[in-house]
Amino acid sequence: MEHPSAVLTREAIKKQEFDMLLHKSTPERRAIFEKLQEKKWFQKTDSELQKKLLALPDKGIENHDGFLEDLASRPEEISNIKVERMIDLPRGSFALVPKFEVSRVDNPNKRFTYEYVSWRSGPLTGEKGVVFVEKDGVTTHFIVLHGEKFATGKKSWDSVGGFADLGMDGVKTVADRTAKEMQEELGVADIKILRKVDLGTVNPDVGMTNNEPGIFAAFIDSKDAAKISSQPLNGDMYELKSGAVIFPMHELPKVVMTNTDSMFLSAIARAWAKGIIPPPEGMTGKAVGFSLN
Repeated sequence: MEHPSAVLTREAIKKQEFDMLLHKSTPERRAIFEKLQEKKWFQKTDSELQKKLLALPDKGIENHDGFLEDLASRPEEISNIKVERMIDLPRGSFALVPKFEVSRVDNPNKRFTYEYVSWRSGPLTGEKGVVFVEKDGVTTHFIVLHGEKFATGKKSWDSVGGFADLGMDGVKTVADRTAKEMQEELGVADIKILRKVDLGTVNPDVGMTNNEPGIFAAFIDSKDAAKISSQPLNGDMYELKSGAVIFPMHELPKVVMTNTDSMFLSAIARAWAKGIIPPPEGMTGKAVGFSLN
C-alpha cells in the first residue's frame, strides 16, 4: 500500500506543475481552465492529459482557445450518455480529436468511447459562401471554386472563403478575412464587394464534427468578374491548386444537382429562401417571412 506522504507529495508536484502552466498562460486561458476544472469528467481525466489541454498554444495563428472554450461549455450528459473522462487527444496542425470514455445514464456499468473532430478555433471556424455577379442591377452569374483537395484526394468543388485566422496578416474581423480570401482565390487584388449578406451558420456533419462555420452570399460587379482567371492561381502556400468557375444563373439547377460542396448547397438554399437571388427557372415566387433566428 502506498504511503500517504507519497500521495501528498505527488499531488503537490501536480499542483506546482499546473500553477507554472497557468502562470505562463494568458488571462483568457486561465478563465477557460477554471471552467474546465468544474467539470467532473475533467477531474477524473489523467493529470498528464489535463496538462496537455492546458498547454495547447494560446497565441497567434495556432491559438486553441476556441476549442477549449467549446470543450468547457459542453454538457456532461448528452441524452442518455454521461461523459466520464477524456482518455486521448490526437492533434494535427488544424484539428483535434478528443476521445472520451462514456457510460449510459440508465446503466453506468455500460462503458464505451466517443470522439469528435474539432478545429483548433472551435465550432466557428470562419465562413464560406457563393459569389454572385451583377450587371446593371441584375444577377447574371455565380462563382464557385474547383480544384485539388488533400482531404478528398481528388478534384472537388469548393466555396470562396476559409478559416478566420484573426490577428494574422493584419486581419481583425471575419469580414476582413473573407475579403482577403476572395482576392486570393479569385485572383483579383482590387476586387470590390458590392454587398455581402450573412446567411447564418451550418453544421456540415453533426455525426463527426462540432464545426459550425458561417455562410454568406457576396455580390460583385461584372467588370470585376471579367478580371477573374479560370486557371489555378491561389497564392496561399498552404493551399492546393484551385480556380474559379463562373456559371450563368440559368445553369444553377444543374450545378446544384452535381456540386457536392455542402457550403455551396446551404448558401444557395438560404439565399433563395431569403429572396436575394431569383428562383430557378420554372419556379415562381420566393420564400417570405422566414427568419434564421
